[in-house]
Amino acid sequence: MKPAAWICAYAMLSLPMIARAQDSPAVTAQISAARAAAGAEWAQAADFFCSTEEQVAAMKILPSATEGDVAGQRAEPMKVFDNLYFIGQKAVTTWALVTSQGIVLIDAGYGERFDDTLLPGMAKVGLDPRRIRAALIAHEHADHFGGARRLQQRFGTAIYMARTAWDALEPKPGGPPPAGPDAPPARGMVITDGQPVIFGDTTIIPVAIPGHTAGSMGFIFPVKDGSRTHMAALFGGSILNPQRRFPASLFEEYLASIEHFAEATKRQRVDVELLNHPIMDGLLGRLEQLKLRTPGAPHPLVVGEASYQRFLDAMAACTRVQLARRSG
Repeated sequence: MKPAAWICAYAMLSLPMIARAQDSPAVTAQISAARAAAGAEWAQAADFFCSTEEQVAAMKILPSATEGDVAGQRAEPMKVFDNLYFIGQKAVTTWALVTSQGIVLIDAGYGERFDDTLLPGMAKVGLDPRRIRAALIAHEHADHFGGARRLQQRFGTAIYMARTAWDALEPKPGGPPPAGPDAPPARGMVITDGQPVIFGDTTIIPVAIPGHTAGSMGFIFPVKDGSRTHMAALFGGSILNPQRRFPASLFEEYLASIEHFAEATKRQRVDVELLNHPIMDGLLGRLEQLKLRTPGAPHPLVVGEASYQRFLDAMAACTRVQLARRSG
């Protein structure tokens, strides 16, 4: 399958295909619970989160955005809310949040995609990279932090990560200095669970969600649509790849993180769902709907408070499916 085609193939996967022949009756029942939790709106997300290692391997739904058909993997940058922009690839993206003190990026993409995707994407939507004040990195994987070193070097951008993420990227004593396109940034600012980070008129609330990595973070922040302000949440450490044999304890930690994030998002009345991997939640389809939106029509990304919690419920239910598969 060519890299440019995986989105279409993934969209064809239906919920009944989630179960595999060797799934026990108990696991099959949990898949049904995940399907019910997801409902029609989050069916694609449930497909992804409940998928088996065989399905992931066969569909190649997590291609590297640094290899193969790079142009085909690139997504159209666009303004999503009055203060929020989508930039990046179909597999992994960067969000640009405009504040009164400058632009705050959530994630920095691969280092190899800095000059041919991130900067041109910002230019296309009218954002000046010299106004980037900070980049908040969701977790310590190169598709999220890879461009951060270049941000530091070219624009003096302040880089924020969880302490455990910084620790994980720290060079080993006596080892070679960081090198290559995805070399980690110089150690910068630390973000902590529940402690707001304020940039002028915009407050961002970090939420610790370890599991995908030890330093995974989610973010809650306001987005503006005309005279209305909504609360958006980005779960920045989605999925434990079914192709990898994680221990059950890691799934339990991940499940606890989803529940912690659900509590935080309920308090903040989150009604906009975002991820940094748009292939997981149907975002690309909603962005197509946004292009056709007429004045006064509902915003496709404003899903409502109850629907947002159903999204997290579906993620949690599928985590229980994956845990049960490993325990059975």
